[in-house]
Amino acid sequence: MTLFIACLFASPSGAKENLSSADSSVVLSPQQPDSIRKVKGIKKPFYWLGQYLKNTNKQSYKPFDWTILGGPFFNSTSGLGIAGGLTGLYSYDRKDSTLQRSDATAVFAIGVTGQMQVGFRGHNYMKQDKYRWDYQLFFYYLPSKFWGLGYHRALHDYNESLYRQIKLEFKPNFLFRVAKNFYVGPQLYMQLCRTYEFDDHSDTLLIGKHGLQNHNIQTYGGGVIIQYDSRDFAQNAYRGHFLKIEQMFYPKLLNKYYFNSTDITYTTYVRPYKSAILAFELHGLYNYASTRGEVPWTMLAKSGAGNRLRGYYEGRYMDNGIVEAQIELRQHIRKRWGACVWIGGGNVFNSFKTFDANHFLPSYGVGARWEMKHRVNIRFDMGFTRNSPGFCFNIGEAF
Repeated sequence: MTLFIACLFASPSGAKENLSSADSSVVLSPQQPDSIRKVKGIKKPFYWLGQYLKNTNKQSYKPFDWTILGGPFFNSTSGLGIAGGLTGLYSYDRKDSTLQRSDATAVFAIGVTGQMQVGFRGHNYMKQDKYRWDYQLFFYYLPSKFWGLGYHRALHDYNESLYRQIKLEFKPNFLFRVAKNFYVGPQLYMQLCRTYEFDDHSDTLLIGKHGLQNHNIQTYGGGVIIQYDSRDFAQNAYRGHFLKIEQMFYPKLLNKYYFNSTDITYTTYVRPYKSAILAFELHGLYNYASTRGEVPWTMLAKSGAGNRLRGYYEGRYMDNGIVEAQIELRQHIRKRWGACVWIGGGNVFNSFKTFDANHFLPSYGVGARWEMKHRVNIRFDMGFTRNSPGFCFNIGEAF
């Protein structure tokens, strides 16, 4: 079982305000030396932290309401380590109460196995919500496991292969509103992946459509997003619908391995009763290439990625396509605490012709929620799968 300890610290301005209120609450006589006055004006660290945590989820009207998070982590993919980050909420028009607040997050992680991750991501809602732009920029150094391409290779533990990878990933987009809740716009994608120390037998696991694939792969592409979004708050929706279609192209001019991909996501949220949210998600990704083209192994659809099929080692099951669904009941328990249960599953496949329902990958589990900021939760999820259970910690709901 995993233990995660989260520590939140106020911004410098917030700390200054807390100390000021502490000074005013202490009654000091004029005869006390300055050194004694100074010591008595300082709150004990745990008391200070408790007072701060008590109010972190209150709505704030600061131009940029930010929080720092840090502590140890453990999950089935990366193992034990220390992670931290900064997340902030802000608005492009604070006078417009109907405009969703934008968010920005910076994260880092260092693991005992040698893992290192640094990343930035954000969602921006411009004035009157006429334009939206998102970004993801991540750098990884990861000791990873690899079972090979396709469902059948992942079934066998003896195919497990170890390697290390350095990966840089960048994914920005810009959307224009063309009708109520309806957006269209361009998206770019870049991934640079370099690997080291592949096990000797791993080459047999990298045999693809046209023979052995390269260990090191660069991928550049662009495409278009079509999106319908009626959610009330993207990070933790209580109601609404979300549909996103991403059509991406990775042309021969820019890539050794050239292909296309279609990615479709649909989510919906309802309140079955006052203290609960019932959320449903359906996702499908299919990568396809011409006769001479090929999908690189670094871009295949993977189990356990993107907060779906929670509990699976990310990438154990990988192939050209994946379909997956999950339904989750989120129950408020008391004050800032909540819990959830979910059930779902998925299927990876090479082509629609070879799709086999017997390859179903079940996923179900339970989780705890703690409201870090107003409607922004820290989540702790334990997922049970066809293989061993897996634990994950993250900021924000899975979907």
